[in-house]
Amino acid sequence: MADELTIRHLGRLTRATARGNDAGLKKFRNALLLKNFSIAAERENQLELRRRAYLTQDDWPMRVIVRRDGAQFEIDYYLYIPWGWIGAFTVLMFLVLPFAGIPNALLAFGLALVVAGLAIYKQKFDCRPDARFWQQRPRQRWGETLERLLREAFF
Repeated sequence: MADELTIRHLGRLTRATARGNDAGLKKFRNALLLKNFSIAAERENQLELRRRAYLTQDDWPMRVIVRRDGAQFEIDYYLYIPWGWIGAFTVLMFLVLPFAGIPNALLAFGLALVVAGLAIYKQKFDCRPDARFWQQRPRQRWGETLERLLREAFF
């Protein structure tokens, strides 16, 4: 079915390219649906799937976008911090910190601003096998899982 699977880790997302057909796409789509993904958008040449967070299981929200150009498929996938979480953290920072009775609240406020800024700047995370620091285990686990699903679907 396909000649090769190419996976590149681009920092903010992981991009896989493969050659395949409708059967491979349907097999990949069904495999993702079995992994608790839901279809967010489905167009003629594009499919977007999302997976909600399961924080008690050390799983963050994830997004998979499949674009098709004839027999060529381009699949982008990444873990991300939802805007709702960033907004809730920022609102809580402004509402709770002034009244929390924290000694040196200005320092805590400054650190919270730095954390919010980092969350906005580094909102998406690729699924590289040598991931370090932020969400290391889920990124590695999902990278392996999606590579296996892609190989099963398109080969």
